[in-house]
Amino acid sequence: MPAFRRIPSSPHHVLIAGGGFAAAEAMLALRALAGDRVAIDVVSPEDRLYYRPAATLEPFCGTEPLTLDLRELASDVGATFRRDRLAAVASDAQRVRLDSFAHLRYDSLLLAVGTARRVRVAGAVTFADQRDVGRVRAVLDELARGEIRRIAFAIPGGVTWPLPIYELALLTAAFADEHGLPAEVSIVTPERRPLEVFGGAISARVRDALADRMVRFVGDVIPQAARRDGRLEVHFGDAIHADRVIAVPELIGRRVSGVPAGWGGFVPVDRDARVLGLRDVFAAGDMTTHPVKQGGLATQHADAAARAIAAGLGIEVAPQPDDNVLEVRLAGADPPLVLSAALDATGRSVSAAVHRGARVMPGEKVLGRYLSPYLRERARAATAA
Repeated sequence: MPAFRRIPSSPHHVLIAGGGFAAAEAMLALRALAGDRVAIDVVSPEDRLYYRPAATLEPFCGTEPLTLDLRELASDVGATFRRDRLAAVASDAQRVRLDSFAHLRYDSLLLAVGTARRVRVAGAVTFADQRDVGRVRAVLDELARGEIRRIAFAIPGGVTWPLPIYELALLTAAFADEHGLPAEVSIVTPERRPLEVFGGAISARVRDALADRMVRFVGDVIPQAARRDGRLEVHFGDAIHADRVIAVPELIGRRVSGVPAGWGGFVPVDRDARVLGLRDVFAAGDMTTHPVKQGGLATQHADAAARAIAAGLGIEVAPQPDDNVLEVRLAGADPPLVLSAALDATGRSVSAAVHRGARVMPGEKVLGRYLSPYLRERARAATAA
């Protein structure tokens, strides 16, 4: 990374609370847009960002978890990093309290604390991130030994991000085919169509990808509980035969004292990522009321906040796009597919496209305007070393 000029004696003080994709993108975006006009402090309970979107690949390829050292990133952009957790916000005083009882001041505050996860399909293997890879591998081992045959991948009701279930189902079906194992793989979901957040055209392509792998799609059904007798109970319907069930969790907001939150604990924001009702406070990513929870969208929310902060300092910035772009690489499809949809503020797809082949790097599953080039440069530097 290039060296930055010494920050002047009275820069605009931006405090970023969180350690996920939105926080990482915000660091890079603020420095790129505002230069030495801002001083950046980062507070996060974790000093490493685990690249959760790549976790679906790890049970099948045995790779080590992809991570980003947040302390290194902060150092690269001339920010300070503190390992702590946000506890409360006093927006009138422009101060925050941390779990350590330390108090910090800010000129602008960017909240990026993510969500909490709640098990909604009782008895299922819940897959949220890298910590659950071993449990999925254990199911694959049972399949390989012939102890089980029917695996259901379940998406519960409530707020979720469904893509990992589709990837795990496709990859499991490919695993079974590669090893000549008799397997029945199904997806059980409240969605009426596969990955319906992307719109009808992409749903049709995903349905074809599932059919190619012989993955059964059971839609418009809410999974409830996995039973030991080999049944997946659902709300208002007949149980589905399944020896093992793997499910994603429900996502709920992390409530922070002093920050308004609505249903589910999610924080209302405007199109510039400003928290409604608070002065100089922004929020980005899954913690907001935007209905789609995905890392690439989180980086776009962070970009919006960084643009608004820079514009408030009199810096000329590009206008905020009308729509967010949801773009993902669907692992397990053959050939690989990159799915892209423009979403309005309600999360509705207004345009969509499917690209065949590798439009992005194989391990790259979250695209950020500033974060993606940073990660690619780090990868090139590591390879050269």
